Amino acid sequence: MSPTAKDKQEVRAIVDKEVYRLLKALAGIKQASLNRVLNEAIDQYLESDNVRELIQRYNLEE
Repeated sequence: MSPTAKDKQEVRAIVDKEVYRLLKALAGIKQASLNRVLNEAIDQYLESDNVRELIQRYNLEE
């Protein structure tokens, strides 16, 4: 099921200009929004072994 707007939370980050430029360029190459690129990166981070271990250790799953 696709999340609705009320199921989402805005997150803000400050990054170096070069990082922003690179992310925007990659989003353009992928024909995706910057939001989509960042969400994909966050998903990959959350699935990494060391982060999964922390999530399980501290019982952070919903």
